[in-house]
Amino acid sequence: MAVLAGSVVLGLTSVASNAADVPSTPAPSPASEAPAVTSGTPEASVKAQAAPYGEQYPVTLEANFSRPYRAVTSSKNGDFTLLDDLERLIRGSYRDPNSGKQLPKATRYANTVFVATSQMPGSKRVGRELVKAAKAGVRVRFIHGRATQSPSSRALKKALNAKGLRDSHFKICAKGKSLACLSGLNGAIMHSKLVMVSNTYTRDNKPARGAVWTGSANLGGRSAEQTYNNGLTVYNDAKLWAQMSQLWKDMSAERNIGNDYLGYVKKNAGKYGYATADARAAGYTEGVAKHGMFYSNLANVTIYPTPIRATPTNGKDPVLNLLKRVVPDDQCRIRLQHNRFKYRRIAIAEKLVELSNGGCKISAVAYEDNLKVNQKLHCQQLIRICRPILDVLKTSSQRIEVAWAKPHDKTMLIDAKLRRNTLNPEEVAPDGTTNWPAEGVRVKLVQAGSASLTGSNLVVSDEITTETTDPSIYEDYLEHWKAILKSHEYKAFPY
Repeated sequence: MAVLAGSVVLGLTSVASNAADVPSTPAPSPASEAPAVTSGTPEASVKAQAAPYGEQYPVTLEANFSRPYRAVTSSKNGDFTLLDDLERLIRGSYRDPNSGKQLPKATRYANTVFVATSQMPGSKRVGRELVKAAKAGVRVRFIHGRATQSPSSRALKKALNAKGLRDSHFKICAKGKSLACLSGLNGAIMHSKLVMVSNTYTRDNKPARGAVWTGSANLGGRSAEQTYNNGLTVYNDAKLWAQMSQLWKDMSAERNIGNDYLGYVKKNAGKYGYATADARAAGYTEGVAKHGMFYSNLANVTIYPTPIRATPTNGKDPVLNLLKRVVPDDQCRIRLQHNRFKYRRIAIAEKLVELSNGGCKISAVAYEDNLKVNQKLHCQQLIRICRPILDVLKTSSQRIEVAWAKPHDKTMLIDAKLRRNTLNPEEVAPDGTTNWPAEGVRVKLVQAGSASLTGSNLVVSDEITTETTDPSIYEDYLEHWKAILKSHEYKAFPY
């Protein structure tokens, strides 16, 4: 990774967010001579010289996970680690974790918390923290899909919309026959999972600006507590904060984008990011989202919001695009940990077989569904990898390992040689440049987010898919993979 110069402030030339949405910014200070990557907590990666908000606010990544050993079998067996982390992020908007005292009134009133989730059955703790933030004067905004309301979501709606709170609101997205915020297609749902806090603290209790979390977990119940889940938090990245803030505004406004949000962003790129001169002065390769997706070379994170009108042949599917970048050899390793894998994504299965035949070792873990009503909704069988997908995987010259457990994850881990990203030409190579060699360069990459391997979750519904090439985050996700191999439900699936 190249050393990233610059410790400057992005000021009033922001083209994405108004003043109420932008984290307050400290005065600039000279860049330090620290190495480009330093170690933080076991689940944190710090870019020491990448600091658009000033050197005391370095761009930082943290992964979080829920890993119940015996999943779904008992409400007393849940793993609240991931939800604890989300509560910590929200609590940091109104309370100092070091002193335990409430932040000054002016600070609390200047802070904003944005949350979106598709469902929250049985959820209490995150909702309670949001209500506490709202009562402390923090500006709280919550988006929920209409299709999956529950007693918990209705109770939170009542609490956040109650009279007497300074500035909080709970919104339900529904656009006629579409139940999504962005997509206007019949049957679409809002399935994104997003938490954004304008000013908070890292896991190490260090002040942070513009925290953006997205992942696979809903905010309670079986999804977040009793199944395997993951999430990624990016701190202090001014460009990603600006871009994701505009995504939030589009969701809240129920923007009419049809089913091609990346196309909409590309046409309106100037609204998504910062003026190019300011962004490049801060060390970014580009200021705005001219390619449609959101990207920061400081965090090494790409975000693909959907729907994106993808087909197996038009190059817009982020999963298929990533697999097409792989140069197979005997060192290539691909791991899928997905809730479901349905027949409309059969092109992915075909590409996996091609890579397997080229030398890649490939393994997949999907959800074991014991409920017959759910089996009818998914693959007509216990494992949520549909039979047509398994039939394709069987054609590989070397066996593609398949197992079942209880993942609600939507992740793919790749350790392989990769060519340049045609969907996102901005993505930098490990040497810090955009010069990806034609023969590929070895990269460890994590693809994650809210979208399962289904047709509707890519083309129809509102989703968020993330990619990061940060090596320490890859190691965190690899530990998550190893943990599910040791879980109570994990079993190899013969097919």
